[in-house]
Amino acid sequence: MTWTASAIFQQAMLNPITRAVNNGTTPTGFTALTVTDVINVALWNNSITPDKTAAVASTGYNTGQWASGANEVTDATNWVAGGRALGTRTWSIDTGSSSAVFNAPNLAGGGNVTLTNAYGCLVYDNTITAGTVAKQGICYNYFGGPQSVTAGTFTIIWATVGATTGVFNITV
Repeated sequence: MTWTASAIFQQAMLNPITRAVNNGTTPTGFTALTVTDVINVALWNNSITPDKTAAVASTGYNTGQWASGANEVTDATNWVAGGRALGTRTWSIDTGSSSAVFNAPNLAGGGNVTLTNAYGCLVYDNTITAGTVAKQGICYNYFGGPQSVTAGTFTIIWATVGATTGVFNITV
């Protein structure tokens, strides 16, 4: 099985909730997604099978199927291993669907980019360095099929509030 959809890792939602019921301690060391966290986006080919129910130890960048190497799609200078950092991030409420939406500016590779067969991306918190897993995954986004560019611009266009999703959304 390969990419079929986008999803939020269940552990990314569960950890902040369990912190509240465990007297401020989370099982993974991840407590919240804050504006000071560095959120990266790494690209992947179709040789992996993303799983939103994966154990937290298998959701981080450079762990499990997200291990950097043969399956990560990179450009030598403009979309390196580990991906690119998201710019200013915001939380919004989509009142039409009762969703909390995590948005960021569209993400483009700097300069001329050459990438082949990027099927999706891993969005992860690059600030997390300890706990059960460093660089814990937040969500993964499927691009709907292979995306490639040769000596051009590669841009991930996140949806806006009122659309189906942002970088990710949580429907309440």
